[in-house]
Formats: sequence, structure tokens, C-alpha cells
Amino acid sequence: MDERRVIESFLSGGTEEAFCALFEVAWPRVRRYFLLRGLDAMTAEDLAQNVLFIAYQRAGEVREKDLFYGWLFAVARNELMRYWRRHQSRVGAPLFEPVSAELADSLTVEPDVMRDSHLQEWLTYLEPAERDLVVLRFVEELSYEELALALAIPLGTVKWRIFNAKKKLSQIIRASFPESITKRIN
Repeated sequence: MDERRVIESFLSGGTEEAFCALFEVAWPRVRRYFLLRGLDAMTAEDLAQNVLFIAYQRAGEVREKDLFYGWLFAVARNELMRYWRRHQSRVGAPLFEPVSAELADSLTVEPDVMRDSHLQEWLTYLEPAERDLVVLRFVEELSYEELALALAIPLGTVKWRIFNAKKKLSQIIRASFPESITKRIN
């Protein structure tokens, strides 16, 4: 069954079977979001499970089925903020750490792309809000509308911030490659 049907089945029926199908589809994406935000694998798995449990409990809150991932990543983002607030007093301010090569190898979706890309390194140069935008838009492939829902900001703001994040990323990418490669790209 394709992803959209799984989501529709879960939202319309809410059965345990539909939730299991949703879990199989959504859990790797939510886990990857937490990993790319700098969390270790065990914490990412725990938080991803929490997010999907919350989704199971609050499925009735989803107003537009087409924007399900926007709603789900809003829940994930809130769970991440809650985690950081709980651990900030004990550990200090959360720091972004690049995903290790071993962890990148273990990502269930597109592991070769993650291992061979410089994305983890480039993300370290972005502000946390910019990282969220880049990960959710270009890794998780959320639409602008889903991003607006996930980040609780207007659609125009999403577009403006994406534009600025892409501009900043292009400067980072150019700075990380030798001049000969940059000339060939232009």
C-alpha cells in the first residue's frame, strides 16, 4: 500500500492495524529528522516512538489529510523542544553534532546518499531554524504548506526563509569545494 493510502487509512479508521502500517512508513522519517538534528540513535528512536504515539492519540486533530506530514513534524519539533528543555538544565545548551559515518550507514532510507553527501557538515554552519527548514524541505520533502504547518509560520515566511537558507547553503557549498570544481558548476 502506498504512503498516502496508509495515512488515509490511519486517519479514517484509527485501527491498530492502520497504526502499525503508519508506523512502518513514518517512523524512519521521524527518526532521521532527530538524527539530523544531532541526537544519538537511541534518543532519536525513543523520540520517534513518542511522536508516533502522540500521533496515535491525537489523530483526530489532523484537519487536512494532505498536510499530515506537516502536522506530524510539528509534533516531532515540539517533542524535540521538550527534550532539549528537559535536558538543558542537566547538560547545558544542546549542541548540534554531525551524524557519524556509522550512524549515517544505519539510516534506513537512502543510506548511500547520506554517507556520500556533505549534508551533515553543511548543516553545522546553519542556524537551528535554518537546519529545520533544510532537513524538512530537502530531506523529508515536505511541501511549503506542510512546512508552514510544521513550523507554525505563514506560507510567505516559509518561502522567504527557504530562499535565504538556499542562498546561505550555496555559499557554504562553494566555500567547501576547490575553485576548479566551482568554476565547472557555474
